[in-house]
Amino acid sequence: MQSYSDEVGVPDYIQLMKDYLGGRIDAQVYTRNYFDLNAKRVWIPNEEASRITQQAYGDADDYEPDAALREKNAQWIGEQELRNRVAKSLRELEALGHQVDQD
Repeated sequence: MQSYSDEVGVPDYIQLMKDYLGGRIDAQVYTRNYFDLNAKRVWIPNEEASRITQQAYGDADDYEPDAALREKNAQWIGEQELRNRVAKSLRELEALGHQVDQD
């Protein structure tokens, strides 16, 4: 699994999104790791990238794996909707020119 440093930026979010969309991690690991990233020092270079990463945080927070619980709150989303939203956020970040740092 990906190891994230103490200071994170857009490439870390992109890598996490790619790990999830590529099937290397599941939705629950994705959401937990997204929250862990936000607990670190985050450097986001511009307002648009910040808006996208904050929206992705909200999407992760809206994820509820239990269908019965989702019926009780229209805001909660299942895995397919989470996957769609993560893919959209990834496309938007990449359209801004962001990518994963290559070592």
